[in-house]
Amino acid sequence: WYHRRVREAVVSTQSTGAIRDGVIEASINHDKGYMETHDSVDVYRSEDPLKAYHARIRFCLDIHNQSIKAMRFPPKSYNDSLEDAQKQREREQQDLEYAKEIAEEEDDGLL
Repeated sequence: WYHRRVREAVVSTQSTGAIRDGVIEASINHDKGYMETHDSVDVYRSEDPLKAYHARIRFCLDIHNQSIKAMRFPPKSYNDSLEDAQKQREREQQDLEYAKEIAEEEDDGLL
């Protein structure tokens, strides 16, 4: 009698856990001592997978559109760095011209 009660308690605990976790769809009738399973719904016949798939696609398209906008319209700080790059090119050009002048003066002095 005792072992039967222990087994019933263990089975009841395991069944309750499985029902609570959503592993099986059932209900336990404690008065009569049995578990009744329910017919599971075919999820793929519903619109839930379609909605989830649509949400994923919308998320990916939003990221894509945001990246395109980011490439088209760079932040204002980007323009500042472009001006700095132009100034740097001008300075390098002046340095190059100065180096050419020095090289020409040295060549004139050696001849």
